[in-house]
Amino acid sequence: QNGGRWVYFSTQVAEALCSIVSVFHTLAGEVPFRFPALTQSCVVIPCSFQQQENMLLTKGVWTKKSGRNIYHNAQSQVLDHFKGRTKILGRMDEGNCSLEIDDINAFDNGPFCFHAEHKKEKYRFNTSPDKPAMTQIPTEVDAGTIVTVSCSVTHTCSSHPPEFSWSVSNLTSEATHTLLPQGVWKSTSTITFMADGGDGEKSLTCTASYWRGRKQATTGQLTVKGQWMQFCLWGCHIFSLFTLFTAYVNRITGSLWERLSRYAQLYPKM
Repeated sequence: QNGGRWVYFSTQVAEALCSIVSVFHTLAGEVPFRFPALTQSCVVIPCSFQQQENMLLTKGVWTKKSGRNIYHNAQSQVLDHFKGRTKILGRMDEGNCSLEIDDINAFDNGPFCFHAEHKKEKYRFNTSPDKPAMTQIPTEVDAGTIVTVSCSVTHTCSSHPPEFSWSVSNLTSEATHTLLPQGVWKSTSTITFMADGGDGEKSLTCTASYWRGRKQATTGQLTVKGQWMQFCLWGCHIFSLFTLFTAYVNRITGSLWERLSRYAQLYPKM
């Protein structure tokens, strides 16, 4: 089983800790104070600022506290460790400076600074994703019952949300993604399926596959009853139909022979 640990992000307003280009010093970005990310997956650091009419910002730079670039539109200006792993997802001309860092490592520690805001980001890493949360499922159902169940996880890799798989064949499936406070996203998979497979306890497993291959699963139990009774009912229905069909055929056949007999009596051979 693949393991992982969560990464916790915290931010503090501390202008002195990040060198800011002077022409940008009046721009304040909004970054969540604390949120988790998963190593070997990706993280999207939400960042926004109020664009000023007299100063249209069309590009930005993310740096470490030392001033060395972790994101720059010219890859040659980016630290080797971050090359190909960072990109700005939003549009700078709309005040969106959100940064994606892909393939998170435990030593991707900040603080990180954007040249249009006064915040720093500190990182504390954890490499274990939480197990998916499954809604309560009925403990006992009749065979043939349609069951609806949901499974959800939280994450901060909005550009590559987790994918879900289930241990049962589903009739319908729906995935939703909801933005929570502080840059956290909640992804939910909801399915409907028909309970079958015979009498006894059955396992229902939901697996969340995170970006870059991390997986976690949650299993619930439900008891399916009445399968043999269902077979009996189907057998009774089939037997009843067969009996009715046989009676109908016999009646038609008997009526035909009766008519032929009468015809023979009325018109004997000449």
